[in-house]
Amino acid sequence: TAGCPDSLIKELHHFRILGEEQYNRYQRYGAEECLLQMGGVLCPTPGCGAGLLPEPGVRKIVCEPNNGFGCGFVFCRECKDEYHEGECSSVLGAQGAGYVVDEEAAARARWEEASKETIKKTTKPCPSCHVPVEKNGGCMHMKCPRPRCRFEWCWNCGLEWNRTCMGDHWFD
Repeated sequence: TAGCPDSLIKELHHFRILGEEQYNRYQRYGAEECLLQMGGVLCPTPGCGAGLLPEPGVRKIVCEPNNGFGCGFVFCRECKDEYHEGECSSVLGAQGAGYVVDEEAAARARWEEASKETIKKTTKPCPSCHVPVEKNGGCMHMKCPRPRCRFEWCWNCGLEWNRTCMGDHWFD
């Protein structure tokens, strides 16, 4: 990453050589990373992803439509699902002695299971904290998105990012 010690690229605008799409992606991820480090959240609505900076401790997040960004979705900061009172839970409700299947919850569970399978196929665990990290373009230099970890590693060999990785397979 530009600006890191021992980085071959000293100026982040040199990433323009990757082309407009990659450069814009680099800038967007940088902005998202900065927002998450500041305690912000990204709207979980597919196709939205607006960056929000709610007050600390606030669970009810509103993705306010503003300047062409924001979709109006109201969600729980903890589970990223539609806002609800009380504890976060994905347990299907029980009624009387038998269970009643909530079709919407069942469909959501199927979707979540399919999402988990996709995550398994398209991510690798951070070698330090094991959180799944997705690589969808760019170089092999990975940085764990988890604020408490931030481990920098090589997607190719899984080792801590080093000069050998930088020289041998930066863009493999």
